[in-house]
Amino acid sequence: MNHWNSQRYLASGHSQKRNTRVLENAVSTAALIRKAAPGAAILFTLNHLARETGVPYSYLRDVAARGGRNDVTFYRVFSLKKGNAGFKGKRMRTICVPDPLLMKAQRWIHEHILKKVCAHNASSAYQPGSRIRDAAAQHRNARWLVKMDVMNFFESVLEPKVYRVFRSFGYQPLMAFELTRLCTRVRKGGPRRHKVDLTARILQYNSAALGHLPQGAPTSPLLANLAVFDLDCRLELLAKSHGMVYTRYADDIVFSSSTDDWSKSKAVALLNQGHDILKEHGLQPNLAKSTIAGPGGRKVVLGLSVSDTEPRLTRDFKNKLRAHIHYLKKYHTQGTPPHEKLSFDSSLGLQRHVFGLAYYAMGIERAWGAARLAELKALPWPVEHGISFV
Repeated sequence: MNHWNSQRYLASGHSQKRNTRVLENAVSTAALIRKAAPGAAILFTLNHLARETGVPYSYLRDVAARGGRNDVTFYRVFSLKKGNAGFKGKRMRTICVPDPLLMKAQRWIHEHILKKVCAHNASSAYQPGSRIRDAAAQHRNARWLVKMDVMNFFESVLEPKVYRVFRSFGYQPLMAFELTRLCTRVRKGGPRRHKVDLTARILQYNSAALGHLPQGAPTSPLLANLAVFDLDCRLELLAKSHGMVYTRYADDIVFSSSTDDWSKSKAVALLNQGHDILKEHGLQPNLAKSTIAGPGGRKVVLGLSVSDTEPRLTRDFKNKLRAHIHYLKKYHTQGTPPHEKLSFDSSLGLQRHVFGLAYYAMGIERAWGAARLAELKALPWPVEHGISFV
């Protein structure tokens, strides 16, 4: 689709005796998209999208119209338990897995539209080639660290913000609206519009329910980053006004300073200002995860220590992996299946877990991780289902 050519399009349209004004409008729209989002797919109508994705037009139209079935038919919804740090009760994360046809359409949108546009330079999550280590490295040598978190990040990004993202790419209003509907979901008890325009050209599209980005859809991560571009600009300005560095990795927001010329009162003021900015952009701060770390405190960003010149593995992570290896050696010599003692469903699951930790460690501290990997490979692992990491 990126090879769309206006001359070929016009020649084909004229040969089919299409309306000249319609053809010229299409060319103008394509030029807007090329200018606003170079590399993004040229799309004119929902039927055009149906042909590109191979998903039936009637199905896409049904999703865009909501039809009162969005919550039931188009997503499989289930809950996963969240960590309860700072909370007394159980907290659940709602996961929404799209129907196969909708998944196919969303993957196409992700690949041919969203990946072609860059988010704010302070946002690194979900970007091609992005690494946690690189994001954490922005805060190396940190002396002061201020961290914020957003509650229900994806569900807080509502339909109007997603629509503005697609409009900013140059898509015409109806096409941007339909793309928005394909990438958002309504939920029971969710937010609603104060007023519905019943004079809309397509009556089936009139719905008071406001959709949100579903966590589990392939389009949601990049759309979330793009939808909060203005927020990133505001928080970056806030960081600069305090002489700090700002990054956002999904809903993890971090400010840091490598100098001691700071104080607890300044950090609290910055935290309060950041929370106010989040609320102005329709996001709710997670107060339980807001932290301030000064000189002498633990400076951890995305699970990595940033007190030194380069990000390093935390002591907790190293102790955890060492403990796994210790118990694996102990249980192997006792003849007891290690995965049973360590509460894993199978030896293959245990293998994947500990080897994954070791390879991750190599990406942060290569020598230390390689030493742990060698210890794991020296163990007498059984081959399960014909798979072995050794």
